[in-house]
Amino acid sequence: MDMPAKTLEEALRNFEAALVYIPARYEAGVKKADWYTPASSDQAEKNYADAVSKAIAEKRRQNAIKKLSNDVWVKAAVEKGARIIADRIRIALPKWKENFGAVYSKILDLLPRLPPKTLDWRANINNRLVPVVETWRKAAGKE
Repeated sequence: MDMPAKTLEEALRNFEAALVYIPARYEAGVKKADWYTPASSDQAEKNYADAVSKAIAEKRRQNAIKKLSNDVWVKAAVEKGARIIADRIRIALPKWKENFGAVYSKILDLLPRLPPKTLDWRANINNRLVPVVETWRKAAGKE
């Protein structure tokens, strides 16, 4: 028995029609899901490590990149990203402030204690930049 198949255009129209209810179904599914328990398991970590190792060995990332051109990437980034970047940043600002605020305040506390700039670029790096980076890393919990 032959199963009738939709044309590509029919499938596309059906998919487009589903856009009306997809967001609500997505939200309902997400609210019922338990992402954390399986994602934090030892098995998930092993699967991740195995998959990353396999992808690296097969050079999947590099091979996929080689199938594209810079023009394709630029076009997609402009068409997709330019429209949404400001909204996504605006949405993330409270989290940015929470995460970055503590680190930034430590840097602000340090700045008045740094020695003055000199004409010796190496001394400036060692005496001014290194303490800022060390403070940043420590405040971010990356000692």
